[in-house]
Amino acid sequence: MRARARTAIAAAVALCGALAAAPREAEAHPLHTTLVQLTYDEGAHLLEASIRVFAGDFAAAVAKHGGAKIRDVDRVTDAAAFAYVSSTLRFTDAAGHPVALQWCGSRRAGDVLWLCVRASGSASPSALALSDQMLCELFDDQINIVQAVTGAKHASMLFTKGDGAKRAM
Repeated sequence: MRARARTAIAAAVALCGALAAAPREAEAHPLHTTLVQLTYDEGAHLLEASIRVFAGDFAAAVAKHGGAKIRDVDRVTDAAAFAYVSSTLRFTDAAGHPVALQWCGSRRAGDVLWLCVRASGSASPSALALSDQMLCELFDDQINIVQAVTGAKHASMLFTKGDGAKRAM
């Protein structure tokens, strides 16, 4: 079962990369997915999440979340983007307390956005639970992939609409 899950995640990640590189309209892509790459610096106790998302989908989700009509991702403010991300990508510690995130920016590459959030003074991902429901309010077939790296340890998770929190590693 784990081998099948790894194969499915690897195929989804490869498809995400191919879709991100292919020229197309933002709304025309056939796959609703995000990719979160978690890295943890043990010495600094710093958890960082780099999130890959289609720009048009993200603008629609931020607009829905904030009750505004935003058609262009370039009109999404950092505050609105962070409010949405922190409401859909959540970390909790071993006691069930939320881990506070800070915004560390965004960059656009064509139809794709890379968003950054981090948690300073964080415990290792192995001590955290994660919930990723990004864009699930828009798409019933939304797939969110999380890849975590702590030193030599690597883990992958898959989230779909309605999934609860999972151990990060």
